[in-house]
Amino acid sequence: MAKILVIDDDQDILDFIQGGLEHVHDITTALNGELGLRACEDGTFDLVLTDIFMPFRDGLDIVREVAKLYPDSKTVAMTGQYGSGQTDYLKAAHAFGAVKTLQKPFTIEQLSLIVEEVLSA
Repeated sequence: MAKILVIDDDQDILDFIQGGLEHVHDITTALNGELGLRACEDGTFDLVLTDIFMPFRDGLDIVREVAKLYPDSKTVAMTGQYGSGQTDYLKAAHAFGAVKTLQKPFTIEQLSLIVEEVLSA
């Protein structure tokens, strides 16, 4: 059972992910990036799933900070903000240290596959 921190400013997304993964993993949630980084201070997480666009601290900050301060934790960045003419934030997340990215919306099956792939690497 892995310890996973999920950071997203949408409570429905947090509930969706927690409900889909809590039967297999120990899930902690945080409703914004600042709370997410505080949670990292309190415990060691095997995986941090973070939204990119959030108030207080965005997901790119989270990816950078986790890579720098908690190198044993892996990160997966998620966003629904993607389209022509926009910066590819998922590619940026990879550049900052995310091991995988996930485009919203996604299914629990898609998320579970990525989570298991990252944790087994």
